[in-house]
Amino acid sequence: MLDSLAVKNFALIKDAHIDFKNNLNILTGETGSGKSILIGSINLALGMRASKDVMRDENEDTVVSIVFSIKDKNLIDTLKNEDIPIDDEGKIIIYRKITKDKNISKINDEPSTLNKIKYLTEKLIDIYGQHDGESLRKNAKHIQFLDEYIGEKAVEKKQVINDTYSKLKEAENKLLSFNLDERMRNREIDILKYEIDEIEKADIKNGEEEDLADRFKLISNSKNIIESLTEALNYLQEANISKASKNLKDAVKYDDSLDELHKSLIDCDSIVSDCIKELDKKIDDYDIDEKEFSYMEGRLELIRSILAKYNNSFDEMTKEYENKKRRLIELSDYDEEKNKASDNVKKVKAKLIKECEELSSIRKEYAKTFTEKIIHELKDLGFLDVKFEIKVEKKSEIGRDGYDDITFMISLNTGEKMRALNEVASGGELSRIMLSIKTVLSENYGTETLIFDEIDAGISGITASKVASKLNRIAKNHQVILITHLPQIAAMADDHFVISKGVDSNRTITTIEELDDEGMIKEIGRLISSSGELTENVIANAKELKEMSKKEKV
Repeated sequence: MLDSLAVKNFALIKDAHIDFKNNLNILTGETGSGKSILIGSINLALGMRASKDVMRDENEDTVVSIVFSIKDKNLIDTLKNEDIPIDDEGKIIIYRKITKDKNISKINDEPSTLNKIKYLTEKLIDIYGQHDGESLRKNAKHIQFLDEYIGEKAVEKKQVINDTYSKLKEAENKLLSFNLDERMRNREIDILKYEIDEIEKADIKNGEEEDLADRFKLISNSKNIIESLTEALNYLQEANISKASKNLKDAVKYDDSLDELHKSLIDCDSIVSDCIKELDKKIDDYDIDEKEFSYMEGRLELIRSILAKYNNSFDEMTKEYENKKRRLIELSDYDEEKNKASDNVKKVKAKLIKECEELSSIRKEYAKTFTEKIIHELKDLGFLDVKFEIKVEKKSEIGRDGYDDITFMISLNTGEKMRALNEVASGGELSRIMLSIKTVLSENYGTETLIFDEIDAGISGITASKVASKLNRIAKNHQVILITHLPQIAAMADDHFVISKGVDSNRTITTIEELDDEGMIKEIGRLISSSGELTENVIANAKELKEMSKKEKV
C-alpha cells in the first residue's frame, strides 16, 4: 500500500506531507485549490518525466518522495529478481529530486532509471484520471481488461505467444536470406570464404592482443629503460661501499665503538652487490631483439586490423566466425537448407496458431463470467436496462498477444441494439462503466492501491450514492485514494483530507490537512451547500450523510 507522500517546492505546493491509510482515503477541496497538482506530484514520484517548470521556486530543489509497504511475498520475490532494492519487510521509498541542472531518481537510496521506477510502480498502484474513461473507446483497452480478469493464465499464455512470435520472425528472416539468384549467392560465398580464411589464418588467441600490446610497449621503450638502468648501475659501482667498509674495519682496531657502524656498512655492501648483480641481469633482459620486435609489430597490426572489423572484440569475432561458417554451409547446400528454413517457418507458424487458438478459447471462456459480473455492477450503478457483451473475433493478422480482436458491446436503454462501446456512451456513462470494470477486477486481481481522480464526473443524486457504495466495497480489499466533489462520496471516507489554497509571503500556496470528525462534517457540508454557507440544515444533512455511510460500512 501507499504509506505516505512528501512534496517540496512542486508547483503551488511549498511543503506537504500525507500519511495514507489502508482504506478509503478521500481528498476534497475547492475548484482550483490544487487537487490536480497533488495527483501530478504522485505521477512525478511514479516516474513521470519532469521539467524545471514544476519548480515552485527556481532557487530551491523540487523533491517528491513516496513510501510503499508490500505484504505480498511473491511480489517481493519478483521485484528482487528484477534487481529492485527491497528488504524482506517490503518497504520501498521512491525519491525524485529536480534541480536546475539535473534530475535525480532513487529507489531505497540506490540510483534508479525512470523505466525501472515505472516498472515497479505499475505493480503497486493504478491511477484512474477523470478523462481515462475515454480510453474505453479503444479496443486495445478492452483486451487489456479481459486479460487482467483472466489473470495468470493469460499472462503465461501471452508470454509463450510472444516468444513464439519472435521465433517466427527469426525463421521468416532466415527464409528471406535464401531469396538470392545464382550470381548473388556465388558472390556471398566468395566473401564468406575470404572472411573465414582470414580469421583462420590469423589464428588469434583470446587476450593475445592485450598481451602483445603490453610486451610491444615494453620493448619499444627498452632503449630508455637500458639507459636508466646503466646510469643507476654506474652510480652504485662508484659508491665503492666495499672499500669504505675495509677502511672502517681498520679503525675498529683502535675504537671498538665503531663496530656497529662497520657491521651496517657490511650489510650495505651486501645489498649493493645484490643490486648490482640484479641490474646487470635486467639490462641483459631488455636487450632488443630486432627480429622479435619486427614480428611483434606486424602481428599486432594484423590482429588489430581484423578485430576492428568486429567491434574490436575477440568474442564478437568468434561469434561471427561461427555464423559465417553456418551461412557458408547453408549457401553451399542451398536448396536443401532453403527447404529446411521453409519447413521451420511452417512448423513455428503452426505452433503460434495453436497457442493463439488456446488463448482465444481461454478468453471466450472467461468473457462469459466477466460479462455477467460487469452487468451486475452496471445495474448496481443505475443502468437498469443495460445489456453488455464481449465480442471475441479473429483478426486477419497474428500479433504478440494473439489474434483476437476484443470489443465491448453495450445497450444502455430498452429497445436499443447492441453497439460498440465507443459509439454509445457519454463521458459520465464511461466513468461509471470504468468503475464497474474496476470493481470486478479488484475482487481478485489488480494492484493493491487504486487512485481515482474525480471518477464521479457527470453524476449526481442516487447514482452518486451508488458510486460511493461501490468505492467502499473496493476499499475492503484495496487501498483507495479518491479525489471527489460529491458529498455522498466524501461522506464514505475512512480518512478525509482537504486541499486548500492560501497565501504565504505574498505567494499562493496549496496546503493539505487531515480532518477530524468535526472537520469531516464541515467539509461535507461545504460540498452540500450551494452558497458555501454552513447553516444548521446543511450541517444536519452532512451529519445524516455521514451516519448513513457509517451504517453501510458495518
